Amino acid sequence: MNNYVITIGRQVGSGGSVLGKAIAEYFGFSYIDKELLKKAAEELNIPQEDLENLDEQEYRVGKSLFQSSIYNLPYMTDAWLVPTGANLYQIESELIRQSADEGPCVIVGRCGSDLFRGYKKHVSFFLHADEDERLERLENTLDFSHEKSLKMIEKADKARARYYNTYTGRKWLDLTGYDLCIDTGKLSDEQVKEIAVNYICTRFPELKNRL
Repeated sequence: MNNYVITIGRQVGSGGSVLGKAIAEYFGFSYIDKELLKKAAEELNIPQEDLENLDEQEYRVGKSLFQSSIYNLPYMTDAWLVPTGANLYQIESELIRQSADEGPCVIVGRCGSDLFRGYKKHVSFFLHADEDERLERLENTLDFSHEKSLKMIEKADKARARYYNTYTGRKWLDLTGYDLCIDTGKLSDEQVKEIAVNYICTRFPELKNRL
């Protein structure tokens, strides 16, 4: 694989999707987030909402998820007879790698920083912010109440930490696992984008010629 891969880990309410889409648009890279789940659901012949329920959570899933087509996937083995969250994680990871093989891409979440760790053309970001700033973003962008936003943050933080820690063996909030960490609560979305783009272009000067 010789494509550029940008991965973004994030706390909910820190602007991960906003940055991911901005970077993808700026460089002309593909953007992988919810679309990956749609592709995975199509490949597995299962309802998309079932994968969404698993997404970034350490949940076991029922055998009802595994319909006929799953056993025809080229990366399935006899060891995968018991459908678990780990199995679906491995399938999703393979789909991510396949997407990266097809062209340069931006990946939000999905343990992307670990999947491409050590890959020369990979840049990993982690976005975080103070709770008050995250609450403000959720309340403004999703029109959530303060109470609903707070519950979402608490639930998402636990789920993402459990998901990342379980499947990578690393700590989600260990910031040494990322190339650049940005406190988005202190900056505008445009400023965050500028920092990220400048970092990417500093790492890979040849990308400036693509613009």
